[in-house]
Amino acid sequence: MGIPKIDFSGLNSSDPSTEKWTTVRPQVMHALSNAGCFEAVFPPCPPLYGDTVKELFALPLERKKRNYYGPEYPFHGYLGGLPGLDGFETLAIRDAPRPEALHSGIKATKKRKGNERVSTLNLFNTVCDVVHPVAKHLYELERIVRRMILESLGVAKYYESQNESMWYLFRFSEYPPPSKEEKEKKIDKKLGYYSHQDTNTLSIIKQIQTDGLELKTRDGDWIEATPSPDSFIVMAGNSFRAWTNGNVHAPFHRILVGGEVTRYSSILFSVPSENDLVEAPEELVDENHPPLFIPFSYNEFTRFCASEKGAKADDMLEAFCADSKA
Repeated sequence: MGIPKIDFSGLNSSDPSTEKWTTVRPQVMHALSNAGCFEAVFPPCPPLYGDTVKELFALPLERKKRNYYGPEYPFHGYLGGLPGLDGFETLAIRDAPRPEALHSGIKATKKRKGNERVSTLNLFNTVCDVVHPVAKHLYELERIVRRMILESLGVAKYYESQNESMWYLFRFSEYPPPSKEEKEKKIDKKLGYYSHQDTNTLSIIKQIQTDGLELKTRDGDWIEATPSPDSFIVMAGNSFRAWTNGNVHAPFHRILVGGEVTRYSSILFSVPSENDLVEAPEELVDENHPPLFIPFSYNEFTRFCASEKGAKADDMLEAFCADSKA
């Protein structure tokens, strides 16, 4: 089976009373409960990847490493030089849908003197101007999907409080294709990123230049995500899986890159507040549906996932809960 495809044209998160909304909502619930993901047809977002972002990845490594939010946030900044992922790099900005947060998130990269500082400052101001409308566009799609899931589960009353506490991480990544040497070794596709489940609530993914995202079905088969240029991949993460008491599925996925073209992607992650516990609401727990996971802090969970024990786990959420009970 391929990835489900759902048309969100004409929908917005502030108006859930339309006939189309009630038609699309069960499709979203079915897709996320079974596959954990789907392709969303949504108005195309403003263009993101061009010379500006390429220049950003071309900056010296020392400057890119300043995209860092501290040891308590292991996945929230620059990543690169990872074992087995030759050439992969990614940068991230907290709360990119808010322009003031976007600018403050990159200010550490501006500590340069003279012309070099001015050049870097101009580059990052340009990045802010490009990233903000894209992040805001993906933000609207995330809110539509999350509202539909809560309505489907009969817990829509939590939607507004989630909106108040949820924050967003915008990540853009670069995945080079196989090198000439790799192709001489008959390597048609190289690993762009390891197989994993997302830790957050929902991920909205835009593949650019070329495809590469693959998802693992419940039967253990890998299928390639090949969205159109005007569509997005929506995927549930382990935090949403836990909050819904297992009513949504968080799929394993990976990146494999082939061909001649560098793959770029932009992803907006919705993330639970670090001040709240991720815990299924009482309406989703009863004698027939006991709690599947312990309540947990999102930051605590991500630190476990970044640990050696977490990295070796087949299912990080289940491993984390078992480790916390021990």
